[in-house]
Amino acid sequence: MLRLPATSRPLRLAGRGGFTLIELMIASAIGAFVVAALYALFIGQMRQFMYQDAQMEMHQNMRLGMDILTRTTRMAGYGTGSLTRGAFGDGGDPDATLSAVISYDGAGPNGSDAITVVSMDPSLVFNTYETSPPPCSSTTLNVVPSVNDNAAKLGQFQGGEMILCVDYAGIGQFSSYLWSLTSAPDASSGVLSISDGTAFADYLNTCGGTDNLPMIMTCSRAEVATFYIDADDTDGVGAGSADHPVLMMDLDFESPDNDDIPVVDNVEDFQVAYCVRPTSGHTTCDESLPADAVGSDWYSTISAAQVPNLYMVRMTLVVRSARPDLAHVFEGARLSVEDNHPAATSDHYYRQIMTTRIAVRNLRLQANL
Repeated sequence: MLRLPATSRPLRLAGRGGFTLIELMIASAIGAFVVAALYALFIGQMRQFMYQDAQMEMHQNMRLGMDILTRTTRMAGYGTGSLTRGAFGDGGDPDATLSAVISYDGAGPNGSDAITVVSMDPSLVFNTYETSPPPCSSTTLNVVPSVNDNAAKLGQFQGGEMILCVDYAGIGQFSSYLWSLTSAPDASSGVLSISDGTAFADYLNTCGGTDNLPMIMTCSRAEVATFYIDADDTDGVGAGSADHPVLMMDLDFESPDNDDIPVVDNVEDFQVAYCVRPTSGHTTCDESLPADAVGSDWYSTISAAQVPNLYMVRMTLVVRSARPDLAHVFEGARLSVEDNHPAATSDHYYRQIMTTRIAVRNLRLQANL
């Protein structure tokens, strides 16, 4: 038999097997399905994360805003006798005093409310002491610096701040006077320089003519805080806009201006209702009837004459997310709260709502004097 040389033998090729086109298509389809499933899982997890983050942010904003509102409103009327005479009073109307609570009902069906609360700072209370009854036109008050920690308290005041003093000597009721400090108090001598209260007719109606101020009064820094929603970016005032509504605090009882303090972001609505004791009998602040309904003790706004009988304030905050649902999957719209109507169309924002009821105990006590 003829044997071929080794170099001329046919070679056996290794690994000649492969994928067919159908196999490649099936593998590609499975890979694409796995990638799509992982992508859908990732998107779902991201949306859930963004939702939880928005809910947490809204919850924190709501609790912060309501905590500030509750603490401030609970002090309403402390040291005021429900009315103050002097600064912020109407110089042309003896009865236009600064009330311990001033309500503002939002204009129109979609308007947010506002509220002004007047009280005395409980941490800076001190007593004045005069050797003789000072006239009503007095522009100084005297304090004994060595008594208690009066010198340290006076050192915390600055010129331009408001000082509220109350005369407890009145029988059946007491008078409160509100002055502006014309300069920082002298902590060493205990002398406070104040504005002349007789420039205000409401002050003169209580302390004027031959009357005198009492020799001893309890005084402290006046807290005059107004809370409102700023959602207007066309007025050039405040931090809020239609896309970024902000709960604001005004401490100078003037029209909204650039020294107002932003309290909480993304507060869309602020609604306030007031429970007032009826002229006869008592109230339990029954909420079975809405505000302003016949027979209801709840009102959407109150007058200064009703403030001494104010028992409870109901506050509601509506907080929305910082941005809408970008996928527009969530259908969200402005809520109906008190007399504020709901929105007709969805804007895809997430929202949370909180309502609390605050007993204004200082006014209750004064009403029983």
